[in-house]
Amino acid sequence: MKIKPTRKSLWRLFMVVAFPVMGGAHLAQAAVIEGFVGASATQVAPGVTVKLLVGKTGKVVDMDETNFFGKYKFEGVSPGYYKLKAGNVTRELIIKGQNDKKRMDIDLSAKDGAMDYSKAGRETEVPGSQEKPARGKGGGGAGRNNPSLQAQIAGIWWGYSGSTEREIGLCADGSYMDYTESSYSGRAQDPGGSWGSASQQSGQGSWTIQGDTNSGVINVRYNNGNTTQLRYRQIGDPGCLNINGNTLCRKSASCR
Repeated sequence: MKIKPTRKSLWRLFMVVAFPVMGGAHLAQAAVIEGFVGASATQVAPGVTVKLLVGKTGKVVDMDETNFFGKYKFEGVSPGYYKLKAGNVTRELIIKGQNDKKRMDIDLSAKDGAMDYSKAGRETEVPGSQEKPARGKGGGGAGRNNPSLQAQIAGIWWGYSGSTEREIGLCADGSYMDYTESSYSGRAQDPGGSWGSASQQSGQGSWTIQGDTNSGVINVRYNNGNTTQLRYRQIGDPGCLNINGNTLCRKSASCR
């Protein structure tokens, strides 16, 4: 006797076939090993080859090169005992499960390669943080504005010093943005360190300007009500300015 399949039985068959496939895809996810490499506890080490080795045999599993901020990353790592080798430094680690995420920072100047965060000083600041913020209200930046000078200075200003990247957007419509990212901000109270995303900072608001093309003050009002001043001066290169002690060059004349 033939049994005619019903909608219910067909649905059950679909569930039996489909879900093991979906579950298998989930189990295929593997662990991640990532971190930062520094020439010291305060100095980033870009362009360094990091090797992932099988712990017992020393066989190379994968290799990566640290980026501009000293960061490396290995994905799809199976559980097991491994060694990380960067320069003359070798560190050991164990991946326990498929979803394990291991953070391993490496100090090339340390004998054991371990990063001693207590040796680091705070390095990253937002562009205007040298000035003490003040509370205020209103839609524009503090102080009187020079519209003609604002049009001349407007643009994206970018710079890199030490291990910190800074970008300031002085938009022609009066809107303002800033962004900093450092490979290490040196907050010793953070037992995991302060590399990478932990040291990114950004802000948005509005700005006005007072002075001339040689020097002056950029008044910034952040959207949270805080205000600060960015002091600028020409440094000989028409495409660059010294802004609060940092050399920033015009990356674009427009914020768009």
